[in-house]
Amino acid sequence: MLFRAKPDPMLARWDELMRSVEVPFAAAVEDEKNRYIQEAAEAFPVTLRLSDTGYELHRANMADIANRFDRIAIRIALLEALKGIKSAVRIMEKREGWESLWFYLVSKWVQDFGAQRARETADTTRSDMQRIIDVALSASEEFNPQQVAVKLLRVQGISAFRARTVARTETHAAMMYASEEGAAKLGRDHEITILKSWLPVQDERTRVNHAAMASHVAIAMDADFIVGGALMKRPGDPRGGAANCINCRCVLTYKEQE
Repeated sequence: MLFRAKPDPMLARWDELMRSVEVPFAAAVEDEKNRYIQEAAEAFPVTLRLSDTGYELHRANMADIANRFDRIAIRIALLEALKGIKSAVRIMEKREGWESLWFYLVSKWVQDFGAQRARETADTTRSDMQRIIDVALSASEEFNPQQVAVKLLRVQGISAFRARTVARTETHAAMMYASEEGAAKLGRDHEITILKSWLPVQDERTRVNHAAMASHVAIAMDADFIVGGALMKRPGDPRGGAANCINCRCVLTYKEQE
């Protein structure tokens, strides 16, 4: 008989919190992708190209969606992460301190990562459609704009999958950013020495390099983990590349150094 390890309560809690954001996030991304694809397909037989104006609107809408759900993700993650730091509970009882930290993290995330990620998501939608147009233009048979428009609509078939991946990865990255940056700033501002540990999900879906982090010692907040040769401040750190970040489920835990 195969026995499975009992799920870690902390990991289960983080997974529940992430799903509370990523499910509506994915639905919003899918709806916007499909709206843009529908509009582009309907216009193509007349314009014979993808509209720059349509793309700019799609990119702006993606940025708005990401900003809306990132704000929620950061708020939830900050609350959850600071629960595990004894001194933080007392400090964050003051509402002005909590709100100030939340606004700081939201603005820093959007500036450092959020806007770029929204652009990349919009670029992917456009690239998927442009490939179809390029293939049609290079084909030996006569170019038929109506047929191209029909094929463009088929891109909607991968919208749900792409949206789920985007939402899962984006939500996880924003939450881990808020967790790590929030704890680090709290430690700096209040002279608290905090150590962080990488906690992986231990199942068959977990990357080998991430599973190995279970035995990694706790490190200082300004230090990097070495994850399969990549330096990462936290799970979801973009410096680890797509191989370490897409659909990651690992989280951080903290302890105060006496």
